[in-house]
Amino acid sequence: MGEIEARIDFSKLKCFPETGTQNNNNKIISKAFLESAYQVVESIESFGKLFTPIVKDMRGNVKRLETKYKVNEQTFYYLEDLVLLDKDGNENIFDAVTEGLLWLKRALEMIEIFFRNMLEDESCSDNVKHHLRKAYEDALLPYHGFLAQKGFQFLHHCVPTRTTLLGPSESNRQNVEALKNFLVTFRANLDHLNNFFEVNNLNRTYKV
Repeated sequence: MGEIEARIDFSKLKCFPETGTQNNNNKIISKAFLESAYQVVESIESFGKLFTPIVKDMRGNVKRLETKYKVNEQTFYYLEDLVLLDKDGNENIFDAVTEGLLWLKRALEMIEIFFRNMLEDESCSDNVKHHLRKAYEDALLPYHGFLAQKGFQFLHHCVPTRTTLLGPSESNRQNVEALKNFLVTFRANLDHLNNFFEVNNLNRTYKV
């Protein structure tokens, strides 16, 4: 029997852009962020067809941001400016683009927490359902109503095993290291966006 191939090869994923002291403007480059977000969506697609609703929702929000970015790539070079600039006369800063980024950020946070929990699990348990459930509770549960919660209760039982996602433990060391590296700027981007939404009073707590 041949060796099981990892469903996600993290060495092939482009890391999220640098933030903070590594970026003189302390802003996130829109194009780089969207490219990395697309890759995360494709990774979730590899979880299986039952995850299609999540993939479709995330991809739709990335597309919404990308469409706005392409209207004026110079003006919207940075993700923050995509939200704050050129509101087309709309005094309400919380428009469709801002909402798209808010929900995309929350979904990405669930994914980042899920993979980080997997890495921090010293037992390296092949069953990672509880890691996805905990990530969901931390990132999305507060904003989901009854039906959305019920949908996820079913979905988390269908997440692939650690071996399926990362490869067998005896040969996945490089993939695990690539995942660790990928999560560094992934987490930094999410922290940066969380602060951006807080400072600009853009957070919304309504449930879907």
